[in-house]
Amino acid sequence: HNPPSQPKENSIGQNHHQEETIHKLARKLRNIGDSIDHRMVQEDFQQEGRAILAHFALVFFGGVHMLLRFLWNNHVM
Repeated sequence: HNPPSQPKENSIGQNHHQEETIHKLARKLRNIGDSIDHRMVQEDFQQEGRAILAHFALVFFGGVHMLLRFLWNNHVM
């Protein structure tokens, strides 16, 4: 028995449609992965920026505190 040609053509068309669907899903997943990666990099920069700002604030206000103490102790104020 030879199978009719129409089901074979339908299965080829269905395989092609499935391949297109798989490629579309792969592109969507890659885009999602890229956007997640981009957000993670942005958050890393934000955290580094916060750490630098916190360090600067501590050094700056620590210096101001030491200066005020020096001036107070030497009765300059």
